[in-house]
Amino acid sequence: MQVNFELPEEVDQQIKITMFRSAMEAFDQVAKREELPYWMNKSQACTYANVSDKTLKKFIADGLRVMVKGGIERISKKAVDDYYAAAER
Repeated sequence: MQVNFELPEEVDQQIKITMFRSAMEAFDQVAKREELPYWMNKSQACTYANVSDKTLKKFIADGLRVMVKGGIERISKKAVDDYYAAAER
């Protein structure tokens, strides 16, 4: 069943502006994530995972893989992606 209705022009325009802004923010967020290196420091991993430092620490305690070499900790994009994929199951 399809319902048709008309909105006042100013409401229609405001909806379009809001949708455009939301789309641009989403594209910007994706672009920022793609600029990050494959092996990320914790700050970069927070950006990639879209979480705070506190939440990232919880993820690590919960099993998010962290690679340590020479005392330097790095988290791969794949580790974050795998962690989220496991959470969906």
